[in-house]
Amino acid sequence: MDEAMTAAIATAVAAALAARDAAEGANAVHHVGFKMPEFWCADPDMWFTQAEAAFGISRITRSYTKFQHIVTRLPEAVMMSCRTLLAEITPDTEDAYEQLREHLTVSFGKTRWQRGFAILDHPDLGDRRPSAMMTEMLALLPPDTVPELLFFCHFLRRLPSSMRDQLASSDHKSTGAMAAHADKIWDSRSATDPVATVTNSVDAVNRRSASPRDNRPRSPGRSPNRRPQQQSQPRQSRQQTPFAGDGRTKGPLCRNHREYGPRCKNCIAPCSWVTKN
Repeated sequence: MDEAMTAAIATAVAAALAARDAAEGANAVHHVGFKMPEFWCADPDMWFTQAEAAFGISRITRSYTKFQHIVTRLPEAVMMSCRTLLAEITPDTEDAYEQLREHLTVSFGKTRWQRGFAILDHPDLGDRRPSAMMTEMLALLPPDTVPELLFFCHFLRRLPSSMRDQLASSDHKSTGAMAAHADKIWDSRSATDPVATVTNSVDAVNRRSASPRDNRPRSPGRSPNRRPQQQSQPRQSRQQTPFAGDGRTKGPLCRNHREYGPRCKNCIAPCSWVTKN
């Protein structure tokens, strides 16, 4: 009887060990296939949110194992910034992952002041939908901050004036309601909307400047050929209008008579200048 009990216990222990080895083997497969993107210096909070989701899918719960995965995805500059902490953590450290996460989020995350100034300096709407801009601005708020009046004002200031007036006249209780209303206005704006008008005007100016110069007649005061005509007119008058009292006949004149008229002392033939007797 004792031998039977001993055999049964040995069988149960062997089965338990086999089950444990199988579970560890399955986890090892998950660990091999598990890969996270490289650390996001611009937004460590969102990166750790993604890492936590990956740990859950892979059933990784041990703190030091998480720590090891995080270290493999840190760029060189980030590794150097937490070199002291990495050297202090050992496999026996119970909160290795938590320590590293806190260090990275504090070192690379935005402070409350940085988030506030980022909202103040946020770009205008441009060609995005208002709800997309609202999402970006909400992401800049500190985690423990609720959108209030000033946040709504900063959002409205980045919209076109026509949209801003319509939204300001409505009593929105939440950011979602304001963003939804703004999207409706954005989607239904007509061609006479100031934003579209300005855009069309800019496009028209660009097209006009790029088109060939037209052939419309210019006003006399702006004609580029007027000055040469004014310079050639006196010479033509001297050739066609005789000098008073000199008896000159119309016809071709020599160079000296064209230049000096009655004062010419040396006529060069052929010349049609005739002096009265």
